[in-house]
Amino acid sequence: MTRILVIEDDTAIRDTVTDILEFAGYTVLKASNGIIGLEVAQTELPDLILCDIMLPGLDGYGVKLALNNAPQVSSIPFIFITARAARED
Repeated sequence: MTRILVIEDDTAIRDTVTDILEFAGYTVLKASNGIIGLEVAQTELPDLILCDIMLPGLDGYGVKLALNNAPQVSSIPFIFITARAARED
């Protein structure tokens, strides 16, 4: 079964994304900030990471950079999720 890590600080969004993925049959790992998300990624080795950009502590860009520099997790597919919708974002 595919395991997906959702890194999102907004509880409602994290729970909604988790519910949708679990309903579709995926196993979901959750993290409420970038530091925890990075730790979960390195210990659980998910098949996919969905990560918010604006996170407390370590933002999504920092998570992606840290993952890129860690050989055991650098090849995990990674998708940014964000509520930002302005063209300049």
